[in-house]
Amino acid sequence: MAEEDLIKEEEQLEEIELPLPEVVEIPFPDAAEVSPNIERLQAKQAQLQQEINVSQAQLNELANKIETAQLAFQQCVVLLQIEESANGS
Repeated sequence: MAEEDLIKEEEQLEEIELPLPEVVEIPFPDAAEVSPNIERLQAKQAQLQQEINVSQAQLNELANKIETAQLAFQQCVVLLQIEESANGS
């Protein structure tokens, strides 16, 4: 019985006609249209690369300042410990 029901459902599904999707053609731009876009994108890429380089230089400078400050802080801690041990004895 269940097998017959499955066969009937399959037959009903086969009778249903599904619409085919509409094919849309997208025209490929000619070289005259593409060239300005490529040039514009290359100019934008160069500008962004320059901004990245500037930002990277700023980050490097800040990293150096942080490292210097940390070293100075550590030196102060050591000097303070030496002074405290000298005063305590």
